[in-house]
Amino acid sequence: MLSNRRFQNIILNKYVITGLLCFSLALLSLLLFIIQGDGFFIVRDDFNEQQIPFTIGLHQSILDSGLSGFSWCVDLGTSTLQAFSFYELGSPFFWLSMLFPAHLFPYFVAWIYIIKYTVAGIFAFAFLKRFIIDEKWAILGAVLYAFSGFSTVNLMYYHFHDVIALFPLLLIGLEILIEKKDCRLFIFSVFLNAFLNYFFFIGETIFLIVYYLFRFSRKDLKAMAGEIARCLTSAIVGVGMSAILFIPSILYIMQNTRSKSDFSTEGLFNNLRYILFNLKGLILPAESMPDMSAIFPSKFYSTAAYLPMIGLVLVMAYIIKNRDWLSRLLIFCLIGAFWPLIGNAFFLYMDVQNRWWHAFVLIMALASCKVLEDLSSYKKPIKIGIVINALLIVFLFIMVCYIFKDPEGASTLYAPKRFIIYTAVSLIGISITNIVINAFNGNYKLFIGCISAFAVATTSLTLYVYRANGTNVASYKEIYDLATQIQLPDDQYRINNASNVVSMVSNSSGFSLFTSTDSVGITTFETLFDYKDAVNGLNKNTYPGLAELLGGRYYLATEPTGNNIVATYSSNGITYFMEETEACPIGFKVDNYITENQLKDIPVENRAIALMQAAVVSNSDSSALEYIEQAQDLDLETSVSELVARAQANSVSNFYKDGKGFVCTSNFKEDSVVYFSVPYDSGWYATIDSKHADIIESGGMMLLKIPAGNHDIEFNYVTPGYKLGLLISLICFLIFITICIVSKKRHPSSH
Repeated sequence: MLSNRRFQNIILNKYVITGLLCFSLALLSLLLFIIQGDGFFIVRDDFNEQQIPFTIGLHQSILDSGLSGFSWCVDLGTSTLQAFSFYELGSPFFWLSMLFPAHLFPYFVAWIYIIKYTVAGIFAFAFLKRFIIDEKWAILGAVLYAFSGFSTVNLMYYHFHDVIALFPLLLIGLEILIEKKDCRLFIFSVFLNAFLNYFFFIGETIFLIVYYLFRFSRKDLKAMAGEIARCLTSAIVGVGMSAILFIPSILYIMQNTRSKSDFSTEGLFNNLRYILFNLKGLILPAESMPDMSAIFPSKFYSTAAYLPMIGLVLVMAYIIKNRDWLSRLLIFCLIGAFWPLIGNAFFLYMDVQNRWWHAFVLIMALASCKVLEDLSSYKKPIKIGIVINALLIVFLFIMVCYIFKDPEGASTLYAPKRFIIYTAVSLIGISITNIVINAFNGNYKLFIGCISAFAVATTSLTLYVYRANGTNVASYKEIYDLATQIQLPDDQYRINNASNVVSMVSNSSGFSLFTSTDSVGITTFETLFDYKDAVNGLNKNTYPGLAELLGGRYYLATEPTGNNIVATYSSNGITYFMEETEACPIGFKVDNYITENQLKDIPVENRAIALMQAAVVSNSDSSALEYIEQAQDLDLETSVSELVARAQANSVSNFYKDGKGFVCTSNFKEDSVVYFSVPYDSGWYATIDSKHADIIESGGMMLLKIPAGNHDIEFNYVTPGYKLGLLISLICFLIFITICIVSKKRHPSSH
């Protein structure tokens, strides 16, 4: 057993204090909403329709096939790694959730959220204390960081909090590398963040470069060159350790048209509306993205950096008094917050939506801590900071309420009462800041108590708005509980339902379409119908015959419609019927082909009917289809029912699919070509009777030439780049272990 003194030392350890404080504040912020849902926690929109089903879908996909397999529950089917590496595949918090049954995720997601807040606070403290003499102020700074507006506005984006939690490690690792020439933590932190989220890692890398230049630039260029070389080689090892996810992810986004953004003039010169919007994010508590009170009615940007209670007061005070690296970095970030030529550079001028602001928040928290630690030197700058912050709030209020209009001349004040509340909270916050500093001489306990209260209040307020305007726990839970019961009767068909919840929670093949990370084959297929969207897939019921072509045989109804009922389910006292209708099997023989140019000449509303009669191929592939003829005159008046019956008569048999691919058998009287409505990418490998067979891409789907007679067909899937990434990761881990062994002898006390 622990001695009393040792136990007291643990309790008084400032890491423990920081963790317990952040845990408690997060619990207080979320507790009411956990209770309201009887433990079932949801937020709104993306959290409900992506974060929850994605986590469950990933969980089940990992159990099916590991990292490199194929997830049938993501739209028409997508590589597990490609679909989920932007979300949670590399997150330690996701792997923690794997300890529990997948379907229970909504019951413990709030507790993992609380853990994320706790970890964010602990790592922020570890960074801040390096610059603070009295570490108690670093605890306060950790609260500012963990509960900033950036964390609050992103409550809808569950996996963004993974990035918030682990980012401070990068800066700590860099500090130790420069100070002690010990690269161990830096390598590991680079690995952890690159493995966690490749998109955010790009922005963090650029911020790290900016941080180094402001923090460590000096006239000794030779010494700087050595440091940069050490940082670069360490970073290469760290990224290499993450290669098992990083390389396949980069290969994927290079092909995915949904992930690309154009460099526009708006990225160079923001208009007044965006300037006011960004200003609001800095000086007012964060709002609900889908339901904002002012400037934009909704905006899915992470534009929030409000520090609980103190706002920009202490940041302004630090800038006013100091001319050091930190003040220059703060000024640079402030300029970048309003000038996209700098701000968007953090993500190479993609549509970044201010998602680098978590790094800005940490630097703001550092400046605020340093001011509080030395209050006597900052009395006058703080007074000026309070005046500046108050004037900015008043300016924003007047602009929004009385002056600024949208381009059509309409008011940009959408929820006046809520805007007044947020404005009042901000004004009250700087008033209390002024009182605590001047009347109570910056009393630490009073300061951290007030900031903690504001952290809970602002987090709870925004979460309340998220939930109050668009979330019904009972109705969501009804669909969720229904999805946990669904099991499709036949692997050859899909469920005709566009909901992520239905497909991913049930782990069923379907038409889920609310994802920007589905297969490149799917986006290629959608271009056949002149469709392109950065987030949502094509609704498969848009055109006659499309759902039938793609195997959408099963659908859900609350009343029988006269079709064959294959299953009944009960959820929330309501009976649901799974019925089946006509649909082509996933694999069926085709007799003709047409080129992409020919298909595009057909009216878009008739193209699915055309594809049920002839497979589409590129002009370069058409010469390889000696088994079938090019279609001359397609009958676009043929009924869908007739075409479905023809496809079913020419179906492959014994079709079975899992996370590693699919198998089937054929018994055609003549050499044939089979169309598989499965998204194509280079990770597929096909065999016929265990012998390699060439796959032909067909407008994002797949064709296979099959000889006459009985044959066993097998398609196996491994994510492109996975094997190379695995090899690089293993090599780099060995290098890292070697570095750790050598460094332990050189730096026995480094931590």
